[in-house]
Amino acid sequence: MTAWTVMLRGVRYRAGRSFVVFILAVTATTAAVLAPAYSRAAQQSVLTDGLSAASTDATGLTVGAKGTADSAAFKDLAEIRLAMNTALTKDQLLADRLDLPVAAIDTEVTLGGGAASGDGGVGAKLAYRDNACYHLTIDGDCPDNPGEIAVSKRTATARGLKVGDPLTVRMGPATGGHDRTFTIRGLYTPTDGDAAYWGRTSYFSAAAGGEGERADALFSMTEDDLRLERTATLATRLEYPLRADRVRLDDVAGLRDGIQTLGDRLRGEELEVTTTLPAVLRDIDTDRASIGRTAPVIAVPLLLLCWFVLFLLVASLTDERAPEIALAKLRGFPSGRAAGFGLGEVLLLIVAAVPAGIAAGLLLVQAAAGALLAEGVRVEVRWPVFAAAGIALAAGLAAAVLAGRQTLARPVLGLLRRVPERGGWRAGAAEGVVVALAVASLAAAVNDRGSPLALLAPPLLAVVVGVAAARLLGLWSGARLRIARRRGRIVPLLSAAQLSRRPGGQRLVVVVTVAVALLTFAATAWDAAAQARRDAADDTVGAQRVLTVAADHPSALEAAVDKADPGGHAMAVVRASQRFDNAPVELMGVQSGRLADVAVWRGHSRADVGELAARLHPDVAAPLRVGKDLAADITVDTLPARPALRVAAIVAAPGQPPRTVTLGGLSKGTKSYRASLNGCTNGCRLVGLAVGRAAGGSEPFAVSVTVRGLQSDGGPLTPGFDLAGRWQPRHTGGGAQVSVRAGAALGVDVSGSDPADAVVEHVDTPAALPAVLAGGAPADDAAAATFKLPGFSDQPQPFTVAAHAASLPRAGRRGVLFDLDYATRMAERGASLADNATLRYEVWASAAAPADLDRRLAAAGVQVLRTETIDGQLEQLARRAPALGLWLYLLAGAAAILLAIGVVLLTAYVGVRARLYELAALRVAGVRAGQLRRAVFREYRALLGLPLVVGLGAGLVGAMVMLPGIPLVTVGVATPVTVRPGTGALPVAAGVIVIGLFAAVLMVLRLMGRATPQRLRDGAQ
Repeated sequence: MTAWTVMLRGVRYRAGRSFVVFILAVTATTAAVLAPAYSRAAQQSVLTDGLSAASTDATGLTVGAKGTADSAAFKDLAEIRLAMNTALTKDQLLADRLDLPVAAIDTEVTLGGGAASGDGGVGAKLAYRDNACYHLTIDGDCPDNPGEIAVSKRTATARGLKVGDPLTVRMGPATGGHDRTFTIRGLYTPTDGDAAYWGRTSYFSAAAGGEGERADALFSMTEDDLRLERTATLATRLEYPLRADRVRLDDVAGLRDGIQTLGDRLRGEELEVTTTLPAVLRDIDTDRASIGRTAPVIAVPLLLLCWFVLFLLVASLTDERAPEIALAKLRGFPSGRAAGFGLGEVLLLIVAAVPAGIAAGLLLVQAAAGALLAEGVRVEVRWPVFAAAGIALAAGLAAAVLAGRQTLARPVLGLLRRVPERGGWRAGAAEGVVVALAVASLAAAVNDRGSPLALLAPPLLAVVVGVAAARLLGLWSGARLRIARRRGRIVPLLSAAQLSRRPGGQRLVVVVTVAVALLTFAATAWDAAAQARRDAADDTVGAQRVLTVAADHPSALEAAVDKADPGGHAMAVVRASQRFDNAPVELMGVQSGRLADVAVWRGHSRADVGELAARLHPDVAAPLRVGKDLAADITVDTLPARPALRVAAIVAAPGQPPRTVTLGGLSKGTKSYRASLNGCTNGCRLVGLAVGRAAGGSEPFAVSVTVRGLQSDGGPLTPGFDLAGRWQPRHTGGGAQVSVRAGAALGVDVSGSDPADAVVEHVDTPAALPAVLAGGAPADDAAAATFKLPGFSDQPQPFTVAAHAASLPRAGRRGVLFDLDYATRMAERGASLADNATLRYEVWASAAAPADLDRRLAAAGVQVLRTETIDGQLEQLARRAPALGLWLYLLAGAAAILLAIGVVLLTAYVGVRARLYELAALRVAGVRAGQLRRAVFREYRALLGLPLVVGLGAGLVGAMVMLPGIPLVTVGVATPVTVRPGTGALPVAAGVIVIGLFAAVLMVLRLMGRATPQRLRDGAQ
């Protein structure tokens, strides 16, 4: 009979134990394979998610030029396409990752006044875009022929246009361009104005109702129509979207190099390649690198536990076969053949488990990819998988040899003895090594909790605690045994005797402690991370839904939001960024009346937010709205002969800078001064009144006037002349002296030689803008109650701190929150907001806001560029590196508990015949069956109860120590730990641990119930 035959028959004879060894070996190989396979899949998921989450214009490539007739902007799109295709033939990787391009040309034009508009020309884009008619709903026909255009219904309604009308537009600069006439072939409505097809170009930017300073784009399907005017500035381009689903990890370096090379090649064609894809890839690299570092470290504790359990099992099995090995030695087997006889079956099973472990690991990663990772991510079979399996095989074989070495080295008489071996110096040395590693990991954690060695601190601490618990259990059992002997109590005596004389029991304590601690730490970390992700999502988004939009100016956005959601469940928000002391400060203007119903402000109840909103909007005078004309009844009491003086009104259209409109030259007596207000069809705001020279000069003068009333569009205004402080002189720093007298009429006295106008302003804003401040005040004194900072204009505006907050929704820990209406009024006293490119426009919406809010905003003239939600942000955060790493930690913890339960059962089944024989002998000696059951139950209660309590404590302590320094949401950013009581992974994990261990004890009790006297008669041992 060959050695192979003996091993195979032994495996078959001991099928149950052989299966357990095989499963443990498979588990060890699976744990080893899991790290590289899961790490690769998670990195691919982060890459795919990062590219998909980025906007199309951020990841795509734009190839083109901008300029007049002497530039490449006037090239045919076919020429640009040919140059691009030629360049891409030399870089197949880049070519395969780019989707079909969208060709586009646009230029700025000015529309003349229409029959119904009653005003001057407005700006618009004349645009060509591939297949635009397929993305527009057109009444009429698509403008396929030269000289034909499509106009938006909104613009046509506002300007009295219809299909078939000619439309004259000025192309090129205002002074050097020419008028061109096109025929309106159709009236369009965009099917989806914020679709990726339109890119970042704002085509649909007309104000609500079509009246304003811009109109929607005019579309032509003929390229040459846009080249009619050679002085016009054209933006000609091909927009290539990126196929994010095709980009693999191995493509990243090639994409970076390909984009650089492509730009160099096309530069000779006077074409520019524009993309932010390299920057997007750099941001993604941070998460990828984190997963690559942490995934293997997270898998190490599970792998070591698997090998330790395998070591215990092989040691127990080899010790159980000690009599057979002794017989082999007595029959003349040399030491090598005896060792092969004792370990051959185990080694064969470990080798056979490798392919099964590889398959199990890959299947597990594939299942995780389908459930947790980005769509389309698949497991990749690469050389690190096989290298990890090889390491697992070598470690498994080494563990088996080391486990059986002590038994195989014993002499024949030692092998035939049935007294358990005592632990020797080797066990103490191993425990010392573990303690040293734990100290090293703690030292690393002090300096950097996120380092790989620091991540090993929780499991190593659990091992140290487990060893201490095992030692404590041994001492306690010995003491209980002596007490039970003196008192003659049979149940404590039997349980304490088993615990004190079984070295395997102390090893079991270590395994259970480590497994419980691993799962407890993982569950606590998951709960803390889940709460941190929820908090981060709330803080990042700021409302249930946030729409990033393009608006002409803040007032236009407010009007559009009021029209789209009259119920008050959406809020206009305008944002700007300033810097102070080389640090960014985020400024946010909000519709304070809607803030409490819309904003998600962590740590603040609705009542708290409402109280803060009230502070942001103290009562002040309403603005004076004027229409097409303005009249002022003025009495001039004192008037110098020279110079000639005039009175003027300072008015501001929404979004536009204030302008001075002369009402007339001053003359003595009472008179009505009147002027038409061009451009105020939709209403303007009266900023103030001015008195100044009709012509230049600097000679001194003194004048005294009394303003008795103001009228606009035939109706009186309510200027509040009788209210002190309602009208105040503007301080310009010049030499003029201006004083104001309140009363039934407004008295204004001016004297001095300042050549500038003396201005008296209508006060419709607070003197300083109330604000909620997060962080220190942007002033020399961080605790200052007032400060100045440019708000929505270039000039510093005064702010007063109405309240402090730890952080602001969507702005973070360094920002200023204030009322949008007041901030807009204050900024419009001296600046234009319509051309302020630094302002960012958003609409925040609560869950009660209309579901079609984006369409309503589009109908009101506001283009929606992007939509964010808290749930969507949570989904993204759940697939970032920290969350993916914690999933692996949870998986490792669950596997560790299964191993622990398996070890509990194995310690009961290995050597069970001898144990049942002992219990049967005790039954014959007069010990009742109930006493034996209570003794076994007490034994396992101590054997599992102590590590359960200690392991839970070790896991929680490890979590509290380590989690404050571990990134839970974003790589490189430690998050404050918050674990709120309630449902979560930790209660579930604790329940699973208790139920699993209790079920294992019940199975052991059922097994021990087979210890009947019949076993003694049969001689079964």
